[in-house]
Amino acid sequence: MTINPFAGDRITLTTFRDDDLTQFAHWLSNFDLQRMVNPGMNAPFNPDDLNDPNGWFQQGLKSEESRTFAVRTHDNDTFIGVCALINVDRFSQHAEIGINIADPDYQGKGYGGEIMRLLMRYGFEQFNLHRIYLRVMSYNTRGIRLYEKLGFLHEVKQREAIFRDGTYHDGLIMGILRSEWEQAHD
Repeated sequence: MTINPFAGDRITLTTFRDDDLTQFAHWLSNFDLQRMVNPGMNAPFNPDDLNDPNGWFQQGLKSEESRTFAVRTHDNDTFIGVCALINVDRFSQHAEIGINIADPDYQGKGYGGEIMRLLMRYGFEQFNLHRIYLRVMSYNTRGIRLYEKLGFLHEVKQREAIFRDGTYHDGLIMGILRSEWEQAHD
């Protein structure tokens, strides 16, 4: 039996549909949401920003150094967020992972763990990565707990690297090796 590398128990990773970009632009414009996942994003977006063929989003979708997916639920095909492997280094076999469960109705219900496990399996088993890492702000304690539970180890603390809400915060880099992932998922 073959396993669909893009399907989990409750979600599937898909390409983006045209109607997703309006919702995604709305999420990118939500300051409270973005402060947890994208420290550099702090301005409103519109769908045209995401449709621009020379813009960051469309260029990222075409890049050999990234794999970006829309996240949809199985039960009603709802677009609930975005996930990606970015900064893929095929020589050293590592990549950065990121998720954004943007639909508030699906936050805090275990979807983050499912998305991470699915994307990690894809990275290690389909991309043959040796290491997957992530960046997280020190104030994102819920995310940090999830990453630790999934086996990510703290690798680097970037002191006062992120300026948010009038204060400097630490940035953290966490990583997991393929051997650690295999041992945890036997």
